[in-house]
Amino acid sequence: MLRDLANSDGKSGGVVSLLKTVALVVTIVGAIPTAITAYHAWQYKVPFTKVPHRLAQYDLWMKNLDCQIEYKALDTAQGTKLDVGACPSTGDIAIRIESTDGKTTYEWIAYNELQKPGEEPPTNLIDLFIGVARADTAGPPSVRTAQAMEVVCQSLVTKNQLVRVVREGGKCFREELSPMRGSIDKREEVPCDTQCTAG
Repeated sequence: MLRDLANSDGKSGGVVSLLKTVALVVTIVGAIPTAITAYHAWQYKVPFTKVPHRLAQYDLWMKNLDCQIEYKALDTAQGTKLDVGACPSTGDIAIRIESTDGKTTYEWIAYNELQKPGEEPPTNLIDLFIGVARADTAGPPSVRTAQAMEVVCQSLVTKNQLVRVVREGGKCFREELSPMRGSIDKREEVPCDTQCTAG
């Protein structure tokens, strides 16, 4: 029927053509964020669904790159080792997680994302259900204090590579890590006066 109208009246044909063009433009513009996310997933080798989180983690690394963080070590009952510290100037929290098989990752928690004392807890209905579900599935963690880790130096040698020397258990280690993925790509024992440079 629209086709008959378009053929009988030039104005109607122009309207239909304009509507088709608008629909195409809206579809293309709507796909741009997805295409950008797909590109970041490919570029940084992270899962598509994790791209926003990993980009936020990268921004926190850059924001806190010059912070001298004093880490406190914790061992969990599952054998996972946690080193936790906060940047004195921003309040952002850095967490180093080492599994029993030796794999290590870093995560940041932005200070402005934490619930502050005196703030109201979530009142949104879905937040209450999620909170209850988490409380029911997670028992109290068993944690004990262990020896702390100290960052001797760190340097961003490329956009995708951070080099740091850390002192842990009386030994020093040079770590090459990806601030985007939060993972350590290489870790080796080095003298404690080693510089944080590429290579």
